[in-house]
Amino acid sequence: PFYGESSFLMYRKDVLASKGLTMPAQPTWQQVADLAAKADRAEKGMKGICLRGLPGWGEVIAPLTTVVNTMGGTWFTQDWEAKLTSPEFKKATQFYVDLVRKHGELGAPQSGYAECLNNMTQGKTAMWYDATAGAGSLEASGSPVKGKIGYVPAPVDKTQSSGWLYTWAWGMQKASKKTDSAWKFISWASSKEYESLVGRTSGWANVPAGKRASLYANPEYRKAAGAFADITEKAIASANPENPGTQPRPAAGIQFVGIPEFTDLGTKVSQEISAAIAGRQT
Repeated sequence: PFYGESSFLMYRKDVLASKGLTMPAQPTWQQVADLAAKADRAEKGMKGICLRGLPGWGEVIAPLTTVVNTMGGTWFTQDWEAKLTSPEFKKATQFYVDLVRKHGELGAPQSGYAECLNNMTQGKTAMWYDATAGAGSLEASGSPVKGKIGYVPAPVDKTQSSGWLYTWAWGMQKASKKTDSAWKFISWASSKEYESLVGRTSGWANVPAGKRASLYANPEYRKAAGAFADITEKAIASANPENPGTQPRPAAGIQFVGIPEFTDLGTKVSQEISAAIAGRQT
């Protein structure tokens, strides 16, 4: 792995304070929806929350599935019975679609991680639920919202936690003719030395984190990433890909189902969700 992540809620501390609002230390999704309604239009052109609406198994489906999990739903039972039409899955999906339609960003059906990051950086949304990766960009030197963002765990409903778990990793093709060179690159690009290089040249807040416990004990990293380091580490540590919801699962995965077929299935379902967010269907 060269990077690891969970998910959490990012919010503008100053915006909520200006409206007399308080973010709970462990918010529920209903509390987040209420805050989004009250923070909507807190500043000119600002929406209450940014949630992915872009089609893709790794776009809208990722945050949505964490909502499904904590609201008691699942894609499949332990015996592979599909549960997309269960009351719990429908409730979670309706909640997500309603929230983003009422108080979410403009152009939500075309908004993924990158678009929500831009909205948050440019002061167009008061809150953003997404990957812990976003914090490094929000707190980077030169960011117009640096120091203005608060971070709390992924919102919950029926579960203790709901943050996802994901890693980006290097792979080597079995047919490679240059395995020695590839391994040298992989070893360097996932090493402590590479982290130090990024820290020195691009700022410690930009170091690809989440894969190595020692980074969270590094004084330079903690100084630059103090606003989000602890909560990111805790989110990763508390994520349980074997048991992320309220019932047994047939395969590991929090914001996805850990089988090869899910990339196709998840993307097809995501197109329906995105169409609902766009108002083209219920």
